[in-house]
Amino acid sequence: MSPLALLILLGATVVLGIVFTVMILWHSGKHNRAVRARIAEARKAGRHETLSLHPVVDEGKCIGCEECVRGCPEADVLLTYRNKAVVVDAAECVGHGVCERVCPVGAIILVMGTETRGVEIPRLNEFFETSVPGMYVVGELGGMGLIRNAIWQATQAVEHAAAAERTAREDEVDLLIVGAGPAGLAAALTAKNAGLRTRVIEQEMVGGAMMHYPRKKLVMTYPAELPGVGEFPFKQVEKEPLLEFWRKAIADHGIVIQEGARLDKVEWADGGFVAHTSAGPIRAARVVLALGRRGTPRKLGVPGEDRPNVYYRLLEPEQYKGMHVTVVGGGNAAVEATMSLTEVPGAKVTLLHRDAEFTMARAVLVKELDARAAKGRVEVLRQARLTAVEEGLVRIEVKGAPAERPNDFVFVMVGGTAPYALLTASGVDLEKKFGTPLLSPK
Repeated sequence: MSPLALLILLGATVVLGIVFTVMILWHSGKHNRAVRARIAEARKAGRHETLSLHPVVDEGKCIGCEECVRGCPEADVLLTYRNKAVVVDAAECVGHGVCERVCPVGAIILVMGTETRGVEIPRLNEFFETSVPGMYVVGELGGMGLIRNAIWQATQAVEHAAAAERTAREDEVDLLIVGAGPAGLAAALTAKNAGLRTRVIEQEMVGGAMMHYPRKKLVMTYPAELPGVGEFPFKQVEKEPLLEFWRKAIADHGIVIQEGARLDKVEWADGGFVAHTSAGPIRAARVVLALGRRGTPRKLGVPGEDRPNVYYRLLEPEQYKGMHVTVVGGGNAAVEATMSLTEVPGAKVTLLHRDAEFTMARAVLVKELDARAAKGRVEVLRQARLTAVEEGLVRIEVKGAPAERPNDFVFVMVGGTAPYALLTASGVDLEKKFGTPLLSPK
């Protein structure tokens, strides 16, 4: 090849290299600008941080491989910005933990709370045993949601309890399980496998917090395995088939659950635990608390709230056909219930939210809610509150101005009071987590 041809080839290679470099930089800059806008939007809406379980990225370790972004089942929790993973919308995170598991360099950990805002949970060891030896806390009350996490925690706790040297006396059960949601049911199955004499009580009904979800809600998005039952026959499932699966597992293994029994306090007496319940005292050698964080539904303290048409959960939306329904709240439960009601023929639905933004609800839900409001399928009132429930109507206040709406039923969905008083009365130490890592299944 002549020197001139070689020079031309070299020049063309350099030009192509420059073109490709410019294109990459342009595309990268466009991507970074878009992500920066999303970060700013999340911060403005207060969604950039959450007290519940969420990921934290160590920028020093992150190599920008995007495995966490691709692995996350939720939208916009994690994105890459300047070749590093960043948490954009922390409020979208529901604690799947996939990001932590798939990161090849260990740059992600799941934490509770933030550096400036702490969240209070029971102090637990690696077996989810509290500061009271022989008493365990599993599931949401211990800081971790998701069915997979609840099953893992319950299994660890019961296996540890089963290995304890102390045996139950004749007037005791080996293990008392309080709560019949996913954590409590997994604990009961594990105890059955271990041959423990077990008693299970639930203040409401089998299913726990799931019973408060709207119909057809997707409640499980990651595979799990139940002790003595095997792997779930589905990876994603809605509320109703999952509840049916639980009920079959309970029946097949002969597990008896006492519904409508509320726990008030657990105390140590005469060498064992005595659980004071609405069904009477129960003696046990070990106790697993799978109570959830919802606890007692939070009340608004307004006139008429004790009327029979005021409810705290929505089970069968279809029965409100043609009715005027008011929903109070701004979290996922309130928004999901509202959208379920908008699908009922003739239902006239009003949602009251005390704030200007829905910072406690998932962005995808809020987007769909706004779309339905734009089509006139639901009335969404922001900076609004319920002031009274009367015969045939509700009195409200919207941006400080009094108003009223026709009403047949009210659903108050503003969360619940977590059972911390029960824990402290039972001697359990609490601690605040300020961005503290939690032990989770790998």
